[in-house]
Amino acid sequence: MDESAPKSSHRQMKFYKILFALLILLALGGVGLTDVNPARSHLYWLSLVPVFACTCLLLEWLGFRGKGLKLTRVLRTQLLLWLSLAVGVLLIYMLLHSGRLNSENTGLIILLMLAMTTFAAGLQLGPLVMLLGCFLGLSLVLAAYVERYVWLIMIGVAVGMAVLFYVFRRRGAA
Repeated sequence: MDESAPKSSHRQMKFYKILFALLILLALGGVGLTDVNPARSHLYWLSLVPVFACTCLLLEWLGFRGKGLKLTRVLRTQLLLWLSLAVGVLLIYMLLHSGRLNSENTGLIILLMLAMTTFAAGLQLGPLVMLLGCFLGLSLVLAAYVERYVWLIMIGVAVGMAVLFYVFRRRGAA
C-alpha cells in the first residue's frame, strides 16, 4: 500500500487551509480598511482581484492536474470569471468618478462583487471556496450594518474559527 498518498493529501489539505486563512485575513483587512478609510479601500479591493484570481487558478490546477482535464479549459474558465470581476470593478470606479456613487458605497459594492465571484469560483473548486465567498458576503452585511468596530468583530470570528480548527485538529490527532 502506498503510504505517500495520505501524506501528500495531508500536505495538500494543509496548504489549502493556509491559503484560505490568508484570503480570509486579507478580506478582514479590507473590511476594516473600508470602515476606517473608505477612500483608500478601493485600491485595496482592486488589488485583491488578482490575488484571489491567482489563488483560485492555483487551486484549480492542483485539483485537476491528475484528473485528465485540459489545463487550457480550466485556465480559460477561471480567467474569464476573474476578468469579469476586474471589468466590473473598473465600471464601479467609472460610476464613482462620475459622481453616481460615493466612496463608502463603492467599497461595499466591490466587496459584494468579490464575494459573488469567489462563490461562483467555488462552484468549480468545491465547498471550501464557496464558504469563503459566503464569509465575504457576511463581511459585507456586517460592514453595511455595523458601522463601527466591524473589523474587531470579524477578527473575533477569525480567532474563533482558528480555535475551533485547533480543537478539532487536536481531537483528530488523539
